[in-house]
This record gives sequence, structure tokens and C-alpha cells, in this order.
Amino acid sequence: MSVAESHYDPYHMIKDIPEFVTQFCPEAFSLTPVLGGLSNYNYRLEYHLDGAVHCYFLRLLSAAYSTMDNKVAHEFSAQAQAASIGLAPKIIVEHKQGMICDWIAGQHWDPNAQCKDDNIEKIAQLVATLHQQPLPHHHLDMIERLQHYYQIINGEFKTAQLEQQLALVINLIKLDLPRNRSVFCHHDMNPLNFIEDAQTKLYLLDWEFAAAGHGDFDIATLFQTFAWKTAQQALFLKYYNQYYPTAEVKAAQIDVMAVVVEMMTLLWCIVMYQQDKETTYLTLWQQSECAIADKISQLDD
Repeated sequence: MSVAESHYDPYHMIKDIPEFVTQFCPEAFSLTPVLGGLSNYNYRLEYHLDGAVHCYFLRLLSAAYSTMDNKVAHEFSAQAQAASIGLAPKIIVEHKQGMICDWIAGQHWDPNAQCKDDNIEKIAQLVATLHQQPLPHHHLDMIERLQHYYQIINGEFKTAQLEQQLALVINLIKLDLPRNRSVFCHHDMNPLNFIEDAQTKLYLLDWEFAAAGHGDFDIATLFQTFAWKTAQQALFLKYYNQYYPTAEVKAAQIDVMAVVVEMMTLLWCIVMYQQDKETTYLTLWQQSECAIADKISQLDD
């Protein structure tokens, strides 16, 4: 469901496809890697039956999945809840090794489309709708997640600066974030996780981090990953507050949360890099290291 850089296919080295996949399919089927995504292995699953082509999305969980403190039951529950109101693809098969769900025939917006006023409104409406749904049973505690990432980082990567930044961010979470913003959060809102189908309906993909959480986290993540300028951010907040009137989110509070999001991103990149030394994670680590220093300095100004 996404088109981006190629990803390593684990079945180049493993002959046996998971049993839950073979049980779902007729004898003849194909798996085509879906390019994009950094944490797991994604495929287009296709077979012919009764003269028709059947397509599904297959996601297999990588070894890093549980290391990042994710739980497959939580992901399935969150995606099923979102799918019930049309925000996510419907899950067909749930398994501890992965999932099979509806294939969304559509496209991701390119950078120009991401900045169009109409599309910003569509994203704002989707996010506001999600944030007003009943809370999932599980909750993402930002401090606990940050500390979990930091604890599993190798000692060689722990610097005095990183420790100081983490302490500052934890203090921001405790003292400077608005209260009463606990909502149904996706926690990974980036352009590759949004897809628009042929009927121009917008869906949100990849629910592994979804949980009850602070709504500003989703918005700060959007601003970071879509690289919107101030005017586009203001337009998003205008529409978000319009579709979620009681939220009354201000730009200044998103600036504070942006530091938290960047800290989460930085620690995640370090953990992922130390697992397989892939240069993609090193590059993201270096970019995030610069970004968090800039965002902290902007708060001080």
C-alpha cells in the first residue's frame, strides 16, 4: 500500500512462508514486496479464484517489533476499531506473526499534494475524527516509552548530551503539556501512512503504535513529517479545531510537543541502528540529533 525505498525481503533466505498465510490462500498465490516502511515486512498478496483476482495486504512482524515494546494484540484492536468507522483497512486474519487485511488500491500524496489546502483539511478531519473516538484500552505513556528506548540503547551511544536532553523532555511532559488531551492516537502519522483510494477516501495505515495518548503528539508528528510551513500548520489547526471544537489546540503547545516527538524519534533511530547497523537509521539518527537541538533552542528563545 505504499511506494518508497525497497526493503529487505526475509523470504529470500527462508523457504517456509508462515502457515497462517498458506492456510488463507489457495495453492497458487504470489507475494510481491510492498516498498517502504522501516520496521516490518509488507507484501501484496494475490491469487486467482473463480475467475477473479483477489488482493490483500500482508504484514509480517520483524524481530524489532517486540523490542520496541509493541504488542500485536494492541495493534489489532486499535486497527479494528479504526476500521469500524472507515479510517483504516479491515483486518481479515490476525496472527502473532502478522496480519492480512484489505488491500487499498490508491496512492500516497506527493509533496505538492500534501500541501494543498483541500488535502490539509482532509487530514485534519481524519485526525479530529480519530481523536474523538472512544479510548483504546491500552495507553502509551510517553515517559515510560522514552525510558524504555533509552534503557535498551548500548552504552557506547549514551552521551551526556543525550541524557540531558532526555531529562529535559521528561520535564516538559510532566510540567508543560496541556492536560485533558488524552485521545485515541495513531502515534506514527507520516505521509506514507496515509493513502487515498480511487474514490478520494483517505485511510490511515500501520497501527502498531496506536493507543490512548496525548493528542498533540499526532499533530506534532504530522507537522514534522509533512514538513509544513507555518501557514500550512495554522490551516491544519483551524480545520482540526473546527472538526473538534472542544480541543482548542494552539500552535504554541504543538511547539512544546515537537520536542517530545523529536526525542522519541531520536531514541527510536538509535535503537533501530544498533540492531542491524543499517545506514538508513544512521542518517535518520544524525538528522534527528540536529533537529532536537534546534527545537530545544527555539523553546529557550
